[in-house]
Amino acid sequence: MVMFKSREQKTKTWVMVVGVIIGIIIIITVLFGIRNIFRVIIILIEALLFIAFLGGIIYAFYYIFIKKHRYDITYVNKKKLIEACKKNKLENLKGLYLSGDKTHTRVYIGDIVGYCRIQVLTRHNVYEDKIDPTTGKKVKRMKMIKNERGQLVPDYKLEKEEQDVFAVRKKGLSGFLTEPMIIRVSPQDHDELIGDVTLYGYSLIPISEYWFLNTDYLDVRKIDYAILKEAERGIMFETLRDIKEVVDRAIGLDARHKKDIETKHLVELPELQRISR
Repeated sequence: MVMFKSREQKTKTWVMVVGVIIGIIIIITVLFGIRNIFRVIIILIEALLFIAFLGGIIYAFYYIFIKKHRYDITYVNKKKLIEACKKNKLENLKGLYLSGDKTHTRVYIGDIVGYCRIQVLTRHNVYEDKIDPTTGKKVKRMKMIKNERGQLVPDYKLEKEEQDVFAVRKKGLSGFLTEPMIIRVSPQDHDELIGDVTLYGYSLIPISEYWFLNTDYLDVRKIDYAILKEAERGIMFETLRDIKEVVDRAIGLDARHKKDIETKHLVELPELQRISR
């Protein structure tokens, strides 16, 4: 029912916009006459082009001087998720909302510009039955094991869990000047993936580069461990890439590096000189 109301509101908005445009054309015709209406339209088009040009300059200034151009593995993983969401976006997805509670209406977050479903690793602590010496009753206690240093640490098991990822363009002008929000929730934490999607929560909380529901804020096993494992994999692949580059240079497969050595832009190590001769 709520989805149909939002569609009706959007239809009314478009009707109002078209009505305003027609009204403006009628007013211009009355004030300036039919002969001058094309001249007025050309002036309006020139004004719009000037505003677009000015907006392009402002965006270029923001992109060069204000926007953060950084490299950290979590941010790289976020960029990959944005790309995956945009490539796999369902065409029938529209806006993203928060359900709120009985006294608050749902909140509009932004337009869904991408979606994908992934699997993440989660940690679950292992519990075992113990007899409480004071009461003699059976209780569940966290199982403890010894690590490589001989210290007692909680035992755990790893499990896979599905997660829905939404790339959302924030409302307002800032949404066009910033990257989409990446919101990560469990599939059972939202309604059907048709039209407007509603998340079952009161608010969104930023953690690292992502946004999570307030109900998941302290869910360490689902958030912290998943982000850490993703960063660990990213660092491993980045290290392998660097190692490959070093190996290629050492055995002469890197053509650019070899050319720099031949043109004496770089100093060749004595060991490499002996090998090449």
